[in-house]
Amino acid sequence: MSNNQQYDNKCFNHPYQDIVFICSNCPNYIPVCIDCINDGHRGHTFKKLNDIHLRNQIQQEFNDQTIPKLNNYLENNKKILEESNNHFKQINDNHTKNFEKAFKIFKELRDFFLNIINAKEIDVKLLLTTKLNKNTDINNIITTIIEKNNNIINNAIKFNNDINNNNDDVNNNDDDVNNNNNEFIKLLKHNHQCNNLLSNINNNSLPEYKDTQLIIQENNLDSIKDLINSYLEVIDIPLDLKTLKFYNKEFTIYQEGCDISHLEIINLAIGPIECLPKTIPATVTHLLLLDGFDQPLNFIPPTVQYLYLQNIKYQLTPDSIPATVTHLYLLDGFNQPLNFIPPTVQYLYLHNIKYQLTPDSIPATVTHLYLLDGFDQPLDFIPPTVQRLNLHNIKYQLKPGSIPNHLTFLIFGHGFSQRITKGIIPDSITYIQIGDVDYPLDNDSISNPKQKISYLSTYKHLKSK
Repeated sequence: MSNNQQYDNKCFNHPYQDIVFICSNCPNYIPVCIDCINDGHRGHTFKKLNDIHLRNQIQQEFNDQTIPKLNNYLENNKKILEESNNHFKQINDNHTKNFEKAFKIFKELRDFFLNIINAKEIDVKLLLTTKLNKNTDINNIITTIIEKNNNIINNAIKFNNDINNNNDDVNNNDDDVNNNNNEFIKLLKHNHQCNNLLSNINNNSLPEYKDTQLIIQENNLDSIKDLINSYLEVIDIPLDLKTLKFYNKEFTIYQEGCDISHLEIINLAIGPIECLPKTIPATVTHLLLLDGFDQPLNFIPPTVQYLYLQNIKYQLTPDSIPATVTHLYLLDGFNQPLNFIPPTVQYLYLHNIKYQLTPDSIPATVTHLYLLDGFDQPLDFIPPTVQRLNLHNIKYQLKPGSIPNHLTFLIFGHGFSQRITKGIIPDSITYIQIGDVDYPLDNDSISNPKQKISYLSTYKHLKSK
């Protein structure tokens, strides 16, 4: 760094005092001044700023441990901020719908009790606006906190990069290292601030939004004059739907009785409940039915293209699944015949299902077959209409002849943990892709030189010649 660089060597807690020592008793290498020693650090032991061993230790820890954590912290902040903005957008959209809904209702009632309705209308709009303003303040607070923390982190990372870029000059002049405390104090302060952030990373101190819902109490209109004040309410609703992570997707789990029609949900999970949602949002394209689900599937909207079935109780028939579904996942424990699969399904994904498959189990319309983690059945059920086979970390041990020879594409990946030895891959298969597998492809496993082999970016072994 330039010799005329301006440094801030002042104490965090006593801005008028210079930093003179490092407290040995407190975590995160707290820089202290004379006032600190006589105040909150009384009786502690201290390290000198020119302690070369300690300097090198702090520099090494800051570079090797703190900086990677800070990068992760930034990514986490990015996620929090994105979730915050998405949540606030949902609140804003819901506010607009509530506002329009309130206006329409009041317009219908205005002919009956104009004065009462006008007064209540103003009341409700003011309350809705107040609720939105509170959530706006919360959004601004979250944004400010995240941006402040990001600023601390970015300054620290920039400082670290500057230090690393000038490392040669610093290391070649021992006198400068011993005498120039300024850069080290700046490092010390960055290190303390950043480690304080990292220490509190799990303490969620961010304020929470208050979702607002306009509730209509349907009562007898004959007594509207007495009931008008309770006919409409603006309340905070605890819209805290649980989520389930599955296949790198986050599914929102439906809670019985909740109105989700206004939510922009893409991935929805429904368990064994008595009352299905009245309306499923048109945004839902991925639907997961959990273990024990026991309802007809005629509620599935035409927007659903990806259907995931755990071990559901409802017995499926050929007309159970809507024709819009193109990707079907049968998950661990599924134990029903596959004769219900509609002809629109081209992509079939099989986990460790209990139902024993036979050559006529899979319809001829399925062209892409995925055998997923835990699948433990022989592969002789695969019909000749399947063109592409993807093998994940299956349990069934392959041997020569296991894989059918009518396939065009064969893909190994996602943790496939068996050795691909000679005879496993039929000579007739045209295209072979190798991805995230535990063992490299043996040199003699490919006997047909015309076969085309490609390695995905996840392949981590030496490539066969």
